[in-house]
Amino acid sequence: MNMNANANGKMKSYRLLVWGVLILIYLIVFFQRLAIGTIAGDLKTTFGMTSMQIANLGAMYFYAYTIMQIPTGILADKLGPRITVVSGSILAGIASIGFSFSTSIAMAYGSRLLIGVGVSVVFLSILKIITNWFPAENFATMNGITSFMGNLGGLLSQAPLVIIVGIAGWRGSFLVMGITTLILAMAAFVIVKDSPSDAGFPEVNPKQQQHEESSNILVQLFHVIKNPRVWWPSLAFGGVNGGFILFSGTFGISYLVNAYNIDKITASNIISLLLLVSAFSFAFMGRFSDLIKRRKLPMVILASFSVIAWTLLLFADLPMWFIYVFVVLLGLSISLGVTCWPMGKEVSNPLYSGMAMSIVNVTTFLFAAVIPVISGKMIDSAAAAGASPVAAYEHGFLICIACSVMSLICALLSKETYCRNIYQEGR
Repeated sequence: MNMNANANGKMKSYRLLVWGVLILIYLIVFFQRLAIGTIAGDLKTTFGMTSMQIANLGAMYFYAYTIMQIPTGILADKLGPRITVVSGSILAGIASIGFSFSTSIAMAYGSRLLIGVGVSVVFLSILKIITNWFPAENFATMNGITSFMGNLGGLLSQAPLVIIVGIAGWRGSFLVMGITTLILAMAAFVIVKDSPSDAGFPEVNPKQQQHEESSNILVQLFHVIKNPRVWWPSLAFGGVNGGFILFSGTFGISYLVNAYNIDKITASNIISLLLLVSAFSFAFMGRFSDLIKRRKLPMVILASFSVIAWTLLLFADLPMWFIYVFVVLLGLSISLGVTCWPMGKEVSNPLYSGMAMSIVNVTTFLFAAVIPVISGKMIDSAAAAGASPVAAYEHGFLICIACSVMSLICALLSKETYCRNIYQEGR
């Protein structure tokens, strides 16, 4: 018995090491996701970019991320999450170095697209690792903790990046990040194992792994996309995420500097607060959802927070202190994603749980790509018509209210799963 307990303890320690290495890479995923908003002013100075071009530069990441979600599922199944993450990280590291040496807008666009391709494989590969290494009943909890850690990576793209840019310039900052990514890729190659059996331990969820490995990718895709129940949580998360990325990763700092006459460091600290709230909310909401055995109720409440936050920001003439209320509400709202991912699994055939999560991700990041670009066009149009910078930004933010309302409606239309698979009940 002591030998079994010792082996079990070693397995638990090693799986935390595997997860921990991947989390370090996931920190970089969030850094790259949100960094453009922090250096938007520097990019305008370097390349003479408009608001729409800045939004397009940020969107390059999300275009690649969106397109790669289903192929990532294939890669994680065929190559394994270890090789998939290592290959993606090497590409992202090289592309980040390339971005630091960009001499034109086209080169910057291309580098950011390749960064998006490289980092797009990380999150689903981590979910695959969690599925293989951790008990199934802990999935939402580990999902929430993973999202919490990723959001901490977003903090690196705020005040710390502003300081580093002041010292080394935006080019030097992305050069260092690229080299760091390559180092972590090598660490993942050495340490990460796809499943406990690869490290000499017994499997944790052997039946689930056999089912997923035996299913054809086209069969998975067909079965998932024809299920209407998977689209409600997908759209609910997408609508809230589009506005969140718009503010945290594209135009938030520029808006705060203009609207409240504050410096860039203070503005980046406010965005850091937003990311910190979202990080803790992700960690708490995953566990909370598992404990109360509800998915829909948290979704509805959190989508409502997004509607309230954007409505008050744009239509109420509130003082500076309100911006902290706004970022808390918006930071809480984004954690509805931690209930949308498991709900996507729980309304789908359990044989195709990986594909179901891919569909949720595809929808989510499509919104993150498109919403900032639409908003950027609206901002440029308002500015060209003579609007002040603040009025132009607020005009561009109107789309966030529409998306938040859509998210709330989709949350209300979602089917409560009570944290169990209800696919057979919906047939």
